Amino acid sequence: MNTSTATPYTPRSQRRGLRAARYAASVALALGSLLPAAATANGSGQNADQDDSLIAATRSRTPQATLYRMARGDRDQIRVSAAFSTFAGEPLQIDFSLDTDDSAASIREFGVSPDELEALAQSCIAAGDCDQSRFDVHLTHYYRSHAMGLRYTGANQAPRLYVDVPQVVQRNQLRVQPVAHALRALAARHGRDRQWAADAALALVQTGLDYRKPSMWEDGRKILGFYPPPVALERGYGDCDTKSALLAAILKNIDPSLRIIGVHIPGHYLLGVARTPRADEAFIEHEGRTYVLIEPSGPAKLRPGRVARKTEVALNRMEGVRIDPMF
Repeated sequence: MNTSTATPYTPRSQRRGLRAARYAASVALALGSLLPAAATANGSGQNADQDDSLIAATRSRTPQATLYRMARGDRDQIRVSAAFSTFAGEPLQIDFSLDTDDSAASIREFGVSPDELEALAQSCIAAGDCDQSRFDVHLTHYYRSHAMGLRYTGANQAPRLYVDVPQVVQRNQLRVQPVAHALRALAARHGRDRQWAADAALALVQTGLDYRKPSMWEDGRKILGFYPPPVALERGYGDCDTKSALLAAILKNIDPSLRIIGVHIPGHYLLGVARTPRADEAFIEHEGRTYVLIEPSGPAKLRPGRVARKTEVALNRMEGVRIDPMF
């Protein structure tokens, strides 16, 4: 789970009447360094190893899967072909297309932009009577509108900026419909049901996409090492919370009635799906419902109800565990 420590706030008595530049500086400190060029190897806001024409989605650890981009008419699209296998070892392949506009939009509406924070501060000052408490209200709204939030962990600790994973999933559910449609079609061709399609989605996310941490910055925005689902599909990789968000968005397309929770443990993120667990499946109870745990992160192929040893230990201790209900 990706967060960033915020250390911006001087005593309120010292900040009354601050001008816009001081507010902007306060916000900048809240986010840590706001220098996107320093966050990537090539200073362009993109990953240095990114190839816009051909991106390998896996390494030798996982089955072959390739992402490539092609133009169709006047619309630029990402064409995705992924080869992976079911938990029973049955080889599968799916093909689908994604609009690059959806990927770009998912980044524009997510994360934190220094320019936008500066404009927010200037707007607050221009409106008059912009003390720190009023600006904090605007700042909180800005974070929420960009699927971020501040979490206060203790009276003497700085707040931490975090990704609102359920909000990211909700915003991007429709944008990943093509992969869900491809999985349902695959299930139909094999004479299988919706649960089979959901299990295939888990196998695809675990092993068809590489396990790799996204950069902290993208297109001049601080994204805390998290990709929205369309970007994860476009780039072909993600870490635990990126892959969890992607899988949740796909599953909600396969079965809109499915209840899903995000499960945060220290240093890790996974999902739970509401159903009755089998005898050998790990589960967690939340608000009177039982959720079978699933590990989207990979690269290990783990069936629903099978979790990593680290996850098992953390859940047994129930220290630092947080539940994020999806919608």
